[in-house]
Amino acid sequence: MRRIGIIGAGQAGLLLALGLQQQGYEITVITDRDAPAILGGRVLSNQCVFEPALRHERALGVNFWDDIVPSIGGVAFTSGPITWKTPLDHPAQSVDQRLKMSDWLAEFADLGGEVRLHKVTPDDLESYAREFDLVLVAAGRGPQFDSLFARDDRFSPYSEPQRAISMMYVSGISDRVFPGVDFSLGPEGEYFALPVLTARGPAYGMYFSGIPGGPLDCWDGVTDIDQHFEIAARLLAEFFPWAKEILDHAAPNGPLDHLHGRITPIVRDPIGRLPSGALVLAMGDAAVTNDPIAGQGANLAAHCAAAYQARILEQGDAPFDEAFMRRGFADFWPLARVTTRFSNDLLAPPPPHVLATLETAQSVPAVAHRFAQLFNDPSDYEGWLTDEAESLRYLKSFA
Repeated sequence: MRRIGIIGAGQAGLLLALGLQQQGYEITVITDRDAPAILGGRVLSNQCVFEPALRHERALGVNFWDDIVPSIGGVAFTSGPITWKTPLDHPAQSVDQRLKMSDWLAEFADLGGEVRLHKVTPDDLESYAREFDLVLVAAGRGPQFDSLFARDDRFSPYSEPQRAISMMYVSGISDRVFPGVDFSLGPEGEYFALPVLTARGPAYGMYFSGIPGGPLDCWDGVTDIDQHFEIAARLLAEFFPWAKEILDHAAPNGPLDHLHGRITPIVRDPIGRLPSGALVLAMGDAAVTNDPIAGQGANLAAHCAAAYQARILEQGDAPFDEAFMRRGFADFWPLARVTTRFSNDLLAPPPPHVLATLETAQSVPAVAHRFAQLFNDPSDYEGWLTDEAESLRYLKSFA
């Protein structure tokens, strides 16, 4: 029986662990927090998982919340005078990752998987490489493994964060709120909101994405949920006034239901070579970190888990060597590459043909629908919205 160690208990690592466990592999998950600690900790992200990624969760039978999670049935967009709404072909969903990861980790353990509580450092990897046939690093973004997985400059145009980001969960939102992803674009940054399921029940996730140094970059030093709520209300009133009423009867969902920070988008070589010559393989955010502006982090994690699982099963008893690792990442990379470009492009001021697309979407439902589907599946992005001539030809077809 092949033994595999997975470092990290997030969307990518746990989906792979659960999938391989079902196939008879001996899996060990190494994480610095157990399920109760995850569930009772600070909120981890403001995620939206779209249908292609949900399909993998359902194939594994770990879609535990389908009957109770609020449905995300569409996308709404607002930028100044431009405003439109459109349905998604298939509903998306947002489950608080504290709830999701704690349930998945408990499921993995209940089915006989080994969970080790340990905060892994690069120095620990040599012993894991000796113990396991394959070691995967799914510990998310962060500097702890910077020296192990080299930056790929070809796909990493930014060397520092492009947004100051913050999010919080609130409850008591009016039923008049759009039941989907509400995306607002302003000169100082972006605002996103969506319904979410938390351990306390249905709530509403609010996310601000501010250009560094601008007025939406105002979260440093905020440690209290009430202070966070107050600032969010002020920002809505001043920069996104069409959305300000949603907080009129709302309240923070919990004392730890807020966070803020900055993320540098980066693509890394997924193979790490240890001093002994042993290799470890990165997955999820450890390999490809995107700014959350396109809402693709949890989705890419699921797709990475699916791609790696298929490659591991195909490998059989053959060694998990560098060629295997390259093939596994190559299976994942086509979607990761276009998603990375989509996310990085959204961080830049939109060019005229993209602005024309967003404006046309207000009067042409087909254009709104096509744009919204990019969040569901970014593979349509290249060519259509990256080629000005093609974009304008498409828009003229509706004239």
